[in-house]
Amino acid sequence: MGYITGYIGTYTEAAYQGRGRGIYGFTFDDERGTIEDLRLVAETVNPTYLTLGSGFLYAVNETQNFEGKPSGGVSAFSIEAEKNSLRLINRQSSEGKDPCHIALNQGQTHGVVSNYSSGTIAVLPIEQGGGLGPAAQVIALSGSGPNRERQEASHAHFFIFDRRNAYGFACDLGADRVMAYSYDPDRAAPLTPAASPWFSVHPGAGPRHGVFASAAGDSVYYGINELDSTMDVLAYNEGRGTFSRLQTIGLLPPGVSIANTGAAIKISPGGNFVYASNRGHDSITVFKTDPSGTAVYLATVPSGGMTPRDFEIDPSGRFLLVCNQNSDNLGIFRIDPKRGLLTQEREYSAPSPVCLKFRAP
Repeated sequence: MGYITGYIGTYTEAAYQGRGRGIYGFTFDDERGTIEDLRLVAETVNPTYLTLGSGFLYAVNETQNFEGKPSGGVSAFSIEAEKNSLRLINRQSSEGKDPCHIALNQGQTHGVVSNYSSGTIAVLPIEQGGGLGPAAQVIALSGSGPNRERQEASHAHFFIFDRRNAYGFACDLGADRVMAYSYDPDRAAPLTPAASPWFSVHPGAGPRHGVFASAAGDSVYYGINELDSTMDVLAYNEGRGTFSRLQTIGLLPPGVSIANTGAAIKISPGGNFVYASNRGHDSITVFKTDPSGTAVYLATVPSGGMTPRDFEIDPSGRFLLVCNQNSDNLGIFRIDPKRGLLTQEREYSAPSPVCLKFRAP
């Protein structure tokens, strides 16, 4: 395919052990798996999760005090293609502390922000020109779990729309629930609790992120659980917006016991392989999916650094790039197209990398 553009979100504040200065851009050669021109393209506070729209980039500002308000923020940028740079459009309050994720609906009319420390999700309208409007809706989650240190209250960590954009789901790490909402972009408050308002994971699991895929003509959801290092494989009923468990499988190699938390989860372009990152074990686990959607453990490979917070598969499907947060580097892995296995080819320095996104070619 050639050269494509990527962006890296970082921690910038010392209170979060940040060493970055904002959002970094780079050019990636998806034939050789090499990075060129890695540089700062936007200075902003703790842009720890990024998402891309058509010509726009949105970043959460993971902090507890944003522009004088006890809240985090969200920043909207236009992508200046000729200079491979970003231009700030505007910022809005996330209406909660420590926002850690933002998701766009299919029509790119709303961004849904997950505020970890406040346990809230906020729906921000996307205005003409790509800017963000003030929150149109804020939903407070409520609950707790058996892990007294991490589950003393609800902690919103992630939001995802299904492929029809009929339903959306929020991972509540604190209450061991995946909350379900019907979605109507034409309503003033677009999210409404679904008829079956949540799916409960096993106690103490701590649902963090997830991804939808198709198997045997149906939808399957792969959800990574942070606190007990497991992955749930759930059959998804698109008509009702409900889940049923197919499988729960561990992230670590058989027989390995180590302090670890699950982080990111991604699926290969063909849907044959699922990848998950481990912080503590500092590795990427590879699963193969069968026709029903269930997963078989294949291998675990070192991430090439410390604390692989996030990773991304490039659009060609040839390479997997890992953000090793605490060792300030990116690990570049080639993907075996037939077996799904990973081989590290090189690494690059990057300060406190947390999230990586590719711009669609």
